[in-house]
Amino acid sequence: MVSLSAKPVEISRTVTAIPGSRSEVAAGSKLSCLRCGARLLVNYGEPQCLKCGFVDYSRTVESGAEKGKNLISAATRYVLRYCGDFPALNETLAQVRLVRIRNRVGFDVTCPFCNQKMEESSLSGKRPEVREQRYKCKDGHRVSILPARNGMLAWR
Repeated sequence: MVSLSAKPVEISRTVTAIPGSRSEVAAGSKLSCLRCGARLLVNYGEPQCLKCGFVDYSRTVESGAEKGKNLISAATRYVLRYCGDFPALNETLAQVRLVRIRNRVGFDVTCPFCNQKMEESSLSGKRPEVREQRYKCKDGHRVSILPARNGMLAWR
C-alpha cells in the first residue's frame, strides 16, 4: 500500500565532462552554449543558443552602431556636381542636405549661386526627367536635382 503523506524525494544529478571531450572544449569557449555546447549567436546584445534557447546574460556584446542613427539623424550632406549643357558651370557645386518632410525624406538645397535656402517648385508643366526635382531661391535661381549617369545625384 502506498502512503500519500510521503515527502517528495529530491534527485540530484552531477554531470562531469570527460577530459578532452567536445563538451569540455565547448564549455570553455566564449562562443559556445554552457548548457548544450552548441555555438552561440548574438541576438540583441546577448549571446543566445539557437539549439536549446539558452541566453548568456553575463556576456553582453558591445555593438559599434549607435542607437538612434537613421537617415535623417545622420545629418547626411551631399555636394553635387553640375551635369548640364554649359561648361562654365562645371566647377560650380551645390550643397544638399536630407530633411524630413511630413512622412518622407526630402532635400534641403542651398543655392549654388547666392548660398540661400531654396524651396521646391513645380515642374512648370514640362515633362520631367526620371526623378527630377526642381528648386528655386528668392533671387530667382532655379536648380534641378536629378540622378547622374554614374548613379549619383547631380544638379542642372
